[in-house]
Amino acid sequence: MSLVFVDTGGWIGLLVSRDQFHKRAVSHYAALSQQNIPLVTTNYVLTETYTRIRYDDGYAKTLQFHDIVQKAIKIGRLRIEWITPAIHNEAWDILRKYKDQAFSFVDCTSFIVAKKTAVTEVFGFDRGFTTMGFVLKP
Repeated sequence: MSLVFVDTGGWIGLLVSRDQFHKRAVSHYAALSQQNIPLVTTNYVLTETYTRIRYDDGYAKTLQFHDIVQKAIKIGRLRIEWITPAIHNEAWDILRKYKDQAFSFVDCTSFIVAKKTAVTEVFGFDRGFTTMGFVLKP
């Protein structure tokens, strides 16, 4: 069974109703759920998502997101990959190599984890993933 990497944009789109990608994100997440496709994300992506939601949508929405993540982990639907010092350092190599791209540091760590976990599809909206050879959906 394939594994889908969830990027910050996927999480934000799913949770924030005023986000431009909300309807697409909700529909895609529902389809992934219906097919029981396992998801993976990183602690860096979650940190970035928690921060964006906290600043843009407030404390209560942040707690709601955290509850969604914890429930998905508990039922075996979501796995969190933790960024190790080795991945952190490798991300710097990507950032330096692709200086012509507007990759964030979190993006670079995500590329590494997605590759190491044999992900081919990314749930998100960041075109950097297509630059790095991943299928971006929805």
